[in-house]
Amino acid sequence: MFSGIIKEQGIIKSISNGVLSVYCEKAAKDAYIGQSIAVNGICLTVRKIVWKTLFFDYTPETFRASALKYLKIGESVNIEPALSVNSDISGHFVLGHIDGTGQIINKKKTGNSVVIGIKINSSIEGDIKKYIVKKGSISIDGISLTVNDAKDGEFSVSIIPHTYEETNLKYKPAGSFVNLESDIIEKIVVERLEDISEKDGVNIKTRLTMQFLAENGFA
Repeated sequence: MFSGIIKEQGIIKSISNGVLSVYCEKAAKDAYIGQSIAVNGICLTVRKIVWKTLFFDYTPETFRASALKYLKIGESVNIEPALSVNSDISGHFVLGHIDGTGQIINKKKTGNSVVIGIKINSSIEGDIKKYIVKKGSISIDGISLTVNDAKDGEFSVSIIPHTYEETNLKYKPAGSFVNLESDIIEKIVVERLEDISEKDGVNIKTRLTMQFLAENGFA
């Protein structure tokens, strides 16, 4: 499990035949074989360590369903080692199991922040857009962010100066692809309500009341 707070930017050294290697100045110091590390939001397992370069296996399915296939040698990627028992959780709970990919459609400076618009490109299972709500949490390339607005398969986020400088977003122009993972709490609530709706024939849109939420364990 992760928190979406990026610890450093690694550099892609190679990606081929199911093996990804990343130069990590900081993470490699304490890395060990078998450790889980999020690379652009994808939970991967360390298989080998050579000096400050970490090697990871990835499956054909991960390559197909994620933005891994768009990575190039020398590209910057976001790195976050898995949380430990005494870790500070400053973002939100991120599992490293992405829900799909998105494409940056615009970037604009607004005040001291950069607002990035993203169009959902693909969903691994189901429809990711139903889990993305205004003021909810979203992981973009492993970064914990808050949704500004969401509509018709597109959403936007605001990036503060620190996050912009400490992550790979500053290198990504419009047209770039990113990994998306919706908030696990939002996903569970939505799916549970849908289960109840299908099982009991309840129209959630018309019957969603505080009493209903309380009776079904949500309040």
